[in-house]
Amino acid sequence: MASSRVLRWVGLLGVALALPVLVPPAAPAVAADQCRPPATARLTQRSWAQNRLDVERVWPLTTGLGQRVAVVDTGVDGKHPQLRGHVTTGYDVLTNTYDGDSDCHGHGTFVAGIIAAQPASGIGFTGVAPGATVVPIRETNTDTVAVDDLANAISAAVQFPGVDIINVSTTTTGDDPRLRAAVNRALAANIVVVAAAGNDAQNGDAAKYPAVYPGVLAAGAIDSAGNRAGYSETVGIGVVAPGQDLISTGAGGTGLVASAQGGTSFAAPYVAGVAALVRAYHPNLSAAQVVHRIEATADHPAGALPDRQFGWGVVDPYAAVTAVLPEEGQQPLAAPSRSPVPLAAPAGPAEPDRSGTAYALAGAALGVVLLGGATAVLIPLGRRRGWRSALRDAR
Repeated sequence: MASSRVLRWVGLLGVALALPVLVPPAAPAVAADQCRPPATARLTQRSWAQNRLDVERVWPLTTGLGQRVAVVDTGVDGKHPQLRGHVTTGYDVLTNTYDGDSDCHGHGTFVAGIIAAQPASGIGFTGVAPGATVVPIRETNTDTVAVDDLANAISAAVQFPGVDIINVSTTTTGDDPRLRAAVNRALAANIVVVAAAGNDAQNGDAAKYPAVYPGVLAAGAIDSAGNRAGYSETVGIGVVAPGQDLISTGAGGTGLVASAQGGTSFAAPYVAGVAALVRAYHPNLSAAQVVHRIEATADHPAGALPDRQFGWGVVDPYAAVTAVLPEEGQQPLAAPSRSPVPLAAPAGPAEPDRSGTAYALAGAALGVVLLGGATAVLIPLGRRRGWRSALRDAR
């Protein structure tokens, strides 16, 4: 009896260690039924990360306008003053509803701010690509994530019209076939996938997924001195970016969060923001070419490349946008297909379309009404299947 109890606890411990994890933007852990206190701090200073990357230098050329960056995370507070108008309703894979633009935990809002926070009077912090739009895909409300939810969240991001980049600040130690399939769908849809490299370098530096999948741009973390952060993993590293002692938007209020607790979770959105700048300025480049451009133009460390600790180096926004790469050719490249891979649609009502598609459909319906002489037309929208059943059918 005692031996079976021990085996049960060992099994539970193994499951817990295999769960994907997030790096919270503040020290206290958050229970499933408890939200973080609203962010109220008004911080006027620039972060060292902004000074290091100097993204404002490239804004006269591109701010990432027109790019949609899916943030697979805890949701995003779309009401934050520096994010308002740049966050869609998104999707929640936990409830199968179009409801990703809220955030109890705060991690996703912190990530989204690094990508697309707007300049504000008296505030020093801004995002890398303020012209971009964030598509929040909620995969969890706590510090851990089920692999199934992570795979479903990536698949949901692929389905959203116009998603150009997916940021994944979650890691897992296992090569799960559902996760691999979701990432392959994204890559086949010509979407840039940026993923955190992981934070366990001091505990074995094991490969983390989805960061090490072929085609994914894995982001490691550096500190303010330019050194690799001690926790930042090195397996399959693509580039590195600031990941320690950062400032970004906080959930539930109007203020910012200064987080001394860093992680590759926060390095990834710096790289995803640069990808948005590149894709906006070079719309004919494929996702693979965008990844190559970011790696080729990084601030390279001395020695053979890729370097074991820094990959191709520290991401360089200005060089990534402006550098001339002979391998891209002198002639304009044919625009690649951006159509998402066909999948069964998620359950719930159609997402409110903020790009104008909804208005076009409404105009077409009105034209039908006028031509037919009818006074009113109501077209019911049937509910569609959830992500879990859709993925089961696909297998």
